[in-house]
Amino acid sequence: MANVKNLRTGFTGELKEAGAVTAKARQTAKYVKDEATAVARTAHDHPSGTSTALLIFGAAAFVAGYLIGSASNPPPRRSHFW
Repeated sequence: MANVKNLRTGFTGELKEAGAVTAKARQTAKYVKDEATAVARTAHDHPSGTSTALLIFGAAAFVAGYLIGSASNPPPRRSHFW
């Protein structure tokens, strides 16, 4: 049954133990650290592939930024004074 104090504040569920949340956060942090290490190791083992991927990503970002920037500008006004 839910705690009366929690019912007054609008909470109707049961709280998980703080230890379970902390353990899950530590497990998630370890997973992220392991994945980042794997990515760094792969980048170190394959420098040409890494630089090619970064170059392609940079070129795609430049093209996308150029297209977005050119689409947001209004067309130039042409005035004829004759």
